[in-house]
Amino acid sequence: MPSAPDHPPDLAALRRAFEASRPLDWGDDSLAPTDIARRYGMKATRKSLELLQRTAEIEPRVTAQFLASIPTGSSPYQLSRRVKSPESLARKLRTWSDANNRNQVEDLLRYTVLTESPDELVASTRSTTEALTDHGWRVLYAMHSYTDGSRYKGVHAHFRTPDIDRLEIQWHSVSSAEVKELTTRWYEVERSLSTSDAERTAAREKCIEASAQLRAPAGIDALTELGGRRVKVNNYSDSRQMVTNRRPGATESRRRPATDRDRREGIAR
Repeated sequence: MPSAPDHPPDLAALRRAFEASRPLDWGDDSLAPTDIARRYGMKATRKSLELLQRTAEIEPRVTAQFLASIPTGSSPYQLSRRVKSPESLARKLRTWSDANNRNQVEDLLRYTVLTESPDELVASTRSTTEALTDHGWRVLYAMHSYTDGSRYKGVHAHFRTPDIDRLEIQWHSVSSAEVKELTTRWYEVERSLSTSDAERTAAREKCIEASAQLRAPAGIDALTELGGRRVKVNNYSDSRQMVTNRRPGATESRRRPATDRDRREGIAR
């Protein structure tokens, strides 16, 4: 990835840089850098903008390689959300700093491959990965969470490319993508430290109930290796099991510190 700029970029200019090649959707996340800094500190805000500016230089090429690797019958999903927003990135950087997590951010760029049928999911995962390997991409980590009682079900992999040290790809069927969108608001409640145990339990149960309607994709149990990496099998049952103790004086509104499981096996939402 290119070296860091001398000065943090202007946010509007940064957005234009990403939009020069393809549409970009940062949702309602339109805070000015001063507001982001007020929430998460100047250090995290500055690093967020610098990382995104460096990413903007290589993103069109990385995205083109991703799109060229999607097999016939599959399609990109929500491609306009491929770039993590400045506020979301600053929040993650601040949270990780508080938890003394020095790992690289895995989802500066994040992509999703969509299949019409769950039974096409495993073949699409393998085909996409094989094609990306031809572009010099390498699998760093892979997992699926099609397990009983998991509040979230999907297939994820982290890759290293010739241009960026780490990015994420998810594979979903139409039905699992719909469930993911449906359960996101409950997931946010379930992992929050500012909600009561009863509220979190109710939210988690809603996620589990919705995800239970998804049938396991054909061949998912045989998906044990991807790009030379073992595919881990995760069960996202209760994010409270991953909560670490807050520092004295930490506010309820602050995100929970990231644990080892968050860093390596978390869900990019």
